[in-house]
Amino acid sequence: MPVKRSSLVCLACQHSRSNVSARLRHCITLPWSPVASATIWSRSFAHDALAGEGQDQGGTLDLVTSIGASIKQWSPSGNIDDIRAAVLSLDTLIKSRDRRNEVLRKLSNPVPDVLTGRIHNETIIPPALLRLPEADGAPISHTAFRQKMKDATGYKEVRLVLRAQLLRCEWPRDILRIMAVAMLHRKTAEQLCLLHEPIMRALYRCRNNVTDKDVLLAITVIVTRFNVAGMRPHDMLIHMGFKFAARARSLRGMKRFLRLQRERDNGMSRNQFRSVIAKFSIGHRGLGEIRNGRWRRSELLQVLTGFVDDNGLPEEEQYHLGSFLHRQDWQYLHGWVAVLARCKANDAIWEEWQQWKICDARRRPKTLQSHARMNTRIRGDYWFIEQMAYSGDIKRAWQLLGESDVPFERLKCRVTHRLLDHLEYCTVWNDAIATAMLRKYDHELGLIEKALGVTWEWGEDGDGRHILFRDQEEALEELSAESWAPNENYGFPHADSAPLATEQEQSLHDAAEGELVDRTHPD
Repeated sequence: MPVKRSSLVCLACQHSRSNVSARLRHCITLPWSPVASATIWSRSFAHDALAGEGQDQGGTLDLVTSIGASIKQWSPSGNIDDIRAAVLSLDTLIKSRDRRNEVLRKLSNPVPDVLTGRIHNETIIPPALLRLPEADGAPISHTAFRQKMKDATGYKEVRLVLRAQLLRCEWPRDILRIMAVAMLHRKTAEQLCLLHEPIMRALYRCRNNVTDKDVLLAITVIVTRFNVAGMRPHDMLIHMGFKFAARARSLRGMKRFLRLQRERDNGMSRNQFRSVIAKFSIGHRGLGEIRNGRWRRSELLQVLTGFVDDNGLPEEEQYHLGSFLHRQDWQYLHGWVAVLARCKANDAIWEEWQQWKICDARRRPKTLQSHARMNTRIRGDYWFIEQMAYSGDIKRAWQLLGESDVPFERLKCRVTHRLLDHLEYCTVWNDAIATAMLRKYDHELGLIEKALGVTWEWGEDGDGRHILFRDQEEALEELSAESWAPNENYGFPHADSAPLATEQEQSLHDAAEGELVDRTHPD
């Protein structure tokens, strides 16, 4: 049975205390318990080790001998200042071991107080060859990229190399070269299919150098290659495909990607639906037409209401944009009515109006936050009146105004001017309409004066005269241009009879000029 530990302090320690008591009066009292406890522990451990049965006596004796030799170095006759400094240094070191964590906890995003388990990738360090520069670093050559793909061993290392290379792509051909390397093996192709976000970022970056048609072609190639390889491209790539098809005014592209969306049976969220309609560039300021021009009206109507080649399909298999519409949700409906108005589809707007009149949002209107004077009924009625006026069917627009609760004076000026152009369809007459007629005459007179380069200056007696504010010859030259129009007419697709330049003709007009033609040689 092992010997019981002694609870008394050793005689050497007591003797040391009596000798140095005078020196400790003006010093910090030293904790002698570590030395005493170490001495007692070493003796008890020696007795326990020697009393054990079936133990390795040689190894245990060596351990006790080494402990005893180290404790002999703490001689009572040694320099007490050195001992005190060593103990204080050890105490300071223990207290400052977590100082880094204390600093991190004071930051806005501190580290957790308690870390449970092993930190993710705590001991896994990627090889140096896979530590590629950041996205704004120098481009990586295709040869170096292929070598790094060859040296990569795990799935994570492969995705790291692919992502770093995709973040440097600025041309569609660079993306397709990356895809060609990744598609050589099934495993690397699957990792590339997972990196839809870097692919999308690379495609958006390509817009700085190429047209939206080229970006649409690259998206088509990427999605097609994934489908041929038996992999499922991410839904965001499909969404990006029909958005760029809308930007590029491509009927074929819209048909392809809307069919893929229908085959996946994913439907279309309100944000996706609204974003596609926004890419049709139907705004009245014409900013979306600067880069890609306008749609053809007949082609856009196919995208909206049904493709000519698929008229015989059942309703549940239709994949035009109208098949994704949710009429009970105003976030879908308001953009849908607007794009129909830009296509002059007044009959389709009239059918939507008939369904709107029996909709719950109109029959049981709700208030709108931050719009005290508006509710869901007034908002919808006003929107249908405005869009019917834009579609050109003024007779039905006056009829909608009579059936709704919207007062005439609350309409926008550009809407009232269209309605007042056809007063023969007016269903009601009041003072507000008479006042709006005077404002319309003043507006049209201002357009005439602006076109002629003159303005009206009032005199002191209530009369006035016209004065020139620009060069009249320049004003008349601008007025005689074929493209001149009194009012801007942005956001409306071209009519089918409008002459549109083909892609070959457009590339001919956009071709850069080179050197002078040598006229010495005959053609």
